Amino acid sequence: MPQQAEGHDDLDNQSITEEKCDSDAPYSTPFNPARIKEKECLMITHEKKYYEFDEVFIKRSLTPSEYHAITFTDKTITLIPLMCPERMKNEVAAIRYVQSNTNIPTPNIRCAFEDNGRFYIITDVVPGPTLAQLPDDKKAGVIKEVEGYVAQMHAIKSKVMGGISGDNVLPYRCVQDSSPDECSKILDLKFRESDPAEFVLCHNDLSQHNIIVDEKTLKVKAILDWEYAGFYPPEFDGKFYLRPGPSAALEGEEDDVPKLMEVLDHWKA
Repeated sequence: MPQQAEGHDDLDNQSITEEKCDSDAPYSTPFNPARIKEKECLMITHEKKYYEFDEVFIKRSLTPSEYHAITFTDKTITLIPLMCPERMKNEVAAIRYVQSNTNIPTPNIRCAFEDNGRFYIITDVVPGPTLAQLPDDKKAGVIKEVEGYVAQMHAIKSKVMGGISGDNVLPYRCVQDSSPDECSKILDLKFRESDPAEFVLCHNDLSQHNIIVDEKTLKVKAILDWEYAGFYPPEFDGKFYLRPGPSAALEGEEDDVPKLMEVLDHWKA
């Protein structure tokens, strides 16, 4: 099984803009412009394209001409990815930081670069099922191993809050409903330093679909999708790896986002 693409890219992490159209116009196809999927392309989402060539895995951001638009009789809805290049650059910085400071398994980055308005990350393929795809009776040992890796991360502290790249890349659940203007304001936020250091290294999107497992040994082969990683109070790193689903509250679960935003307000400079 090939390396998994991020599980919540498809409809989340985007903003929606509307443009009025001829109210008498017929419904168009749901994809406008057409989504071009080359032979090696594994998947196209509203944020990225994913490719696999032999042992190489590639993901790249989209240009505005590739943004997904849905046309109805009276309006066109354009889905605009939020902070995608910033998040991808943060992921590269985070993976390299984790590889230098822990023994947490991560994908090997071959290179990362920007070209013609698109940001690319090229890694080795990590084969295997995700934790979400394992039978429930095989998950307990994997979850225990993941908890050990989380403890490693939380033992690394910083006086400065924010993404590893230096940008304010907040956890997925904090920005999933944000507009482009709100994301710009988030990037411009300044936070006070803590003394002593009390911000810990957080993954901030540690769901079961971001954990690749060896199907035979049931050991973690790689933890993926470090786009939201950074130094934050430990409560920012929700234990979403305990159940399938996104890194956000499901129906019946407590939504901790208001509390996290209060913490951010407390630390604003």
